[in-house]
Amino acid sequence: MADAGSFAAAARTLLLSPSAISHAVAQLEQELGARLFYRTTRQVRLTAEGEDVVQRGREVLKLMAELGSAVRQDRERVSGDLRVGIPPGVSRHIVMPRIAGFMRQFPEIRLQVMNTGANTGSVKDMHLSGADIHIRVGELPDSTLVSRTLATFRFGVYGSAEYLRVQGTPTHPRELLQHRCLVHKSPRSATLAPWNQWDYVLDDERGTITVPATFATDDREALLVAAVSGAGLFRIGMFSPELIESGRLVRVLTEWSWPGGPKLSIMYRKQSPQPRRILAFIDFMMEVIQTFDPHEYTLTHRPVATRNVSRRALPDR
Repeated sequence: MADAGSFAAAARTLLLSPSAISHAVAQLEQELGARLFYRTTRQVRLTAEGEDVVQRGREVLKLMAELGSAVRQDRERVSGDLRVGIPPGVSRHIVMPRIAGFMRQFPEIRLQVMNTGANTGSVKDMHLSGADIHIRVGELPDSTLVSRTLATFRFGVYGSAEYLRVQGTPTHPRELLQHRCLVHKSPRSATLAPWNQWDYVLDDERGTITVPATFATDDREALLVAAVSGAGLFRIGMFSPELIESGRLVRVLTEWSWPGGPKLSIMYRKQSPQPRRILAFIDFMMEVIQTFDPHEYTLTHRPVATRNVSRRALPDR
């Protein structure tokens, strides 16, 4: 109105009626308790109070525009604190060997990684730890969290070449009863069941064998070291395909399938819009899993759609 010079010109600019403009000005003058315009039949001009209001109003609009621009820029930057909970085995063997690339790509993210157990990942766990993302091995809890299955670990029975040379190689799952078996024990259970009960399948033959637990531990890394050293045979969903490729561990009963391999999933809160740092780590995890163990010795990849999240060019969310 101040720039247009008349109610009619302002109405045309704003696509409103002159009466609507006049009513709005009158209402503003009433709220402020001051006359903002001198009105004549030929001209409308600002009063001193009106000039002050226009000047302050323009300053407010400028500040609002700057604020909006700053918020948009912050939203488009991949930066800030990111807390991620990862089980130790997944962290040590899958994520950490590749984390340097993520940090180089997103140098403004301050990453905090917390070791979690295989059975964490509920809404309560995430709230208590303050995590933005949880990587979970096992069945997913009922929750309001968004979850994506990245892969399924493939169970197999393994032993060292030295153990097999001395003790022989089993040809049927029932022969495991004559072998030293190493059992990965649940840290939350006083018994070994069901972790010492190994299901097996070959064509139409299905069964379950309760193996003799010569050695049991809830420490997965200790179990791996014991197996590599020749302590016995074990069934596990491994994160270490290099132990197989190098021959330090040999898979036995290869024609048999061993159902029950746990799922590997990523969990995060539903937000709109989702912070870019969270989207960036989700994409990183999807890429890491897809490139890990390409021969699928230890897991089966799930096809996942990835996004090109970079700090220079990000799609709108």
